[in-house]
Amino acid sequence: MPEVSFFNSFGLLGVSDFLAPEECRTLREEIERASISAATVREEGSEYGVDEGRRKTRWAVVSPEAASLVSERMGELEPRVQEVFGFEPGGVQQPQFLVYREGDFFRRHSDSNQDAGAAQFARERRVSVVVFLNAESAEPAPDGYGGGALTLYGLMDDGRGGTIGLPVTGQTGALIVFPSELVHEVTPVTHGERYTVVSWFY
Repeated sequence: MPEVSFFNSFGLLGVSDFLAPEECRTLREEIERASISAATVREEGSEYGVDEGRRKTRWAVVSPEAASLVSERMGELEPRVQEVFGFEPGGVQQPQFLVYREGDFFRRHSDSNQDAGAAQFARERRVSVVVFLNAESAEPAPDGYGGGALTLYGLMDDGRGGTIGLPVTGQTGALIVFPSELVHEVTPVTHGERYTVVSWFY
């Protein structure tokens, strides 16, 4: 599967060394110690609820210091986001710290919603950010995971009017930024635990 830098040729932003391995380990440990709850999805209008038929993952409440580390680093990316995506970000939304365990997934969806009844934060999202805190491994390995591929749709067509899903290889400390309206999914995790941070520039 292609690494994040591969997607720069599609007009996205991939950075392989956004966080150092030590920082990723510290954040994984934060998530492991944190209070966690089931992540939600949009139901109707601006309402959000748990629907494990569409999204099954856990959302961790980490320390303010951990959240600030990621928010500040993302803020430093604003000039590159402006250069790649052609707009001046107004800021970055509060990061979400997620853990996907074996069998967890997130079906195809987009992160922005321009419906009048949608929540304001969903209408504001311009580009989505995913930070990988650990790496994919074909076989079970310490701190690794299998499956759980972030798969992006709409970057290539299949010649018949359909779109091809391009999976992104999870690398420890890597980041990928893509338009929030782009349809994407996380395939089911087959082994290990997948740790990521997600956020959105508006």
